[in-house]
Amino acid sequence: MPCLAPYGWEAGAGLLGMFPDGLAAGALRGVVGAMSMTGSRTLAAEFGLLGQGTPPERIADEAIPALLVPVPKQIRPGVVDVLHLGYGAFGGVLYATFPERWRRHRASGPLFGMGLWFVYNAGLVPLLRLHPDRPRRVHELAVLAADHMLYGVVVGRLGGRPS
Repeated sequence: MPCLAPYGWEAGAGLLGMFPDGLAAGALRGVVGAMSMTGSRTLAAEFGLLGQGTPPERIADEAIPALLVPVPKQIRPGVVDVLHLGYGAFGGVLYATFPERWRRHRASGPLFGMGLWFVYNAGLVPLLRLHPDRPRRVHELAVLAADHMLYGVVVGRLGGRPS
């Protein structure tokens, strides 16, 4: 029987087959990258290197608190983490749509991660009317920069270089 999938799409690959080649892999890399960020931030907070809430926590507390009212308090942190994974997946898909010649460069992933941090601060904070961060100490900025670069490394390199 002939393949009925549109050109460039995988046939018979289950749910992932609904996405063009590369986008599903980008989403998966974005989820793994967001998980990596969550782990690095958790360690940084436990060592006292982050003094205020993370961007996902701030969005949950300030931008969408009404959506979380029906969620039991004991599982809200997990729900916020799942939302962060969704944002990470979106970022991975976005990265996968960039031109291959750009993605081939070793710095493209970390630069992309830093770009997402910039978009959060310059775009989402005012758009969602989040309270501005208090001035962060240098080591807090370094932790946040490092975890965004970690996300970018995972998104850009987990699957190897584009061919």
